[in-house]
Amino acid sequence: MYKLSKDAVLETFEDGGLALILPERRLEQAGRVLIYPERRVVELNSSAAEIVSLLDGHRTVEQVLKEITNYYDISREISVTKIYGDVLQLCMELNQNGLLEFIPDLEESMDMTTAIATYFQRNPDVVLREEDPDEGALLFNPDTNQVKVINTTGLYIFQQFGEARTLDEVVDAVQKGFDEIPLEQIAQDVQEFIEGMVANGFIGTVEKAG
Repeated sequence: MYKLSKDAVLETFEDGGLALILPERRLEQAGRVLIYPERRVVELNSSAAEIVSLLDGHRTVEQVLKEITNYYDISREISVTKIYGDVLQLCMELNQNGLLEFIPDLEESMDMTTAIATYFQRNPDVVLREEDPDEGALLFNPDTNQVKVINTTGLYIFQQFGEARTLDEVVDAVQKGFDEIPLEQIAQDVQEFIEGMVANGFIGTVEKAG
């Protein structure tokens, strides 16, 4: 889940929004610590502003996407799975620049059983080249010419998506392989891994009825 950063303020308009980010910076000088704000302004289009306004730390990305698609009836014009990666990419970028903060929550992280974006499967065009067993693997996406290096844990997770599976199913499989790691940490790590893979086209979402 994501929510507006405590260091950010969002102002929305009919055609978009402006976000002011004022994170504190610390500078050590002559034995003293100076604290000063670093001002940044982020301009958002109307779609991005609406998404950010709905991310309140209680809704998951999937729930926000469902609200928007239902309200605008987007699913009749564009497949939901085609825009899911764009929404995830937006959240990750805004998280990196300080506008959004990620809120890990076990119950919400594992609650991805809605009618959209429930199942995930590896992109069949992605080339997987396993390195030394202790070094992970290389992924190549010919659609985007992207290369991704993943560690052994990432490789184990990626291999679970040879067929369409839910987050719950993969978390359960990873827990069995890494039973020394707390379930909450596994759920958070798997969700973050999936978000990154979907945003970059290495894993796709699969719609299934019911």
